[in-house]
Amino acid sequence: MPDDSLLLALATLKDARWIDLTHAFEPGIPHYVSFPDEQREVVTTAEEDGFLVHRYSHVGQWGTHVDPPSHFIVGGRTLDEVPVAEMLLPLVVLDARDRVAVDVDYVVDLALVQEHEGRYGRIPEGAFVAFASGWSARWPSSEAMQNRDADGIAHYPGWSVEALRFLVEQRDVRAVGHEQTDTDPGTALSVGRVDAERYVLGADRWQVEMLTNLDQVPATGAVILASWAKPRAGSGFPARCVAIVPR
Repeated sequence: MPDDSLLLALATLKDARWIDLTHAFEPGIPHYVSFPDEQREVVTTAEEDGFLVHRYSHVGQWGTHVDPPSHFIVGGRTLDEVPVAEMLLPLVVLDARDRVAVDVDYVVDLALVQEHEGRYGRIPEGAFVAFASGWSARWPSSEAMQNRDADGIAHYPGWSVEALRFLVEQRDVRAVGHEQTDTDPGTALSVGRVDAERYVLGADRWQVEMLTNLDQVPATGAVILASWAKPRAGSGFPARCVAIVPR
């Protein structure tokens, strides 16, 4: 007799709510300040050539995108070396929107993780942990996302190394994600500090930046499907991410 377990699992997934966590990208969207803007060219048109084709030129870290370890770490895993088994993971959402509303420079600390576990239980091994800050509501304004003061210092939330170390070393998470353009808070990036991002990629984990719609995802119980193109030795690429949430 055939094993129908996968078909039953697919039926369950199809019956769930599918929440797109991905921004559509185009020229002019928010991005890391040192990167060039996207350029897009029409190569052929349906009207004149019978089919529409665009040529896209953008950095790998463009829009909602994945960063593999090699983005920061010499010899780290590249995009084509991340196995597809890591692209479907339990999704945990650390909701700090209330904290960020009070302090735009907020960083995810161990207290937030402990509060989450006290309410929802232990973060499962192999999970994808997303930081819900509410920052994606500022999209697509680069100025609002960077939130610079009169001295040019950016103010937006981020992760602490302390929290990431706990998630990696004590909970063995596979990946993390957030709504901002960077892992580290804006005040750190403004002075050239990238301690949080260097830590998580150095721990052979990957991350997704500039997620959206995390406010629609429960704190626990969902899964994330994160996928991307497969450039050989790739150091980053736009990603398509979806949260699958039980009804």
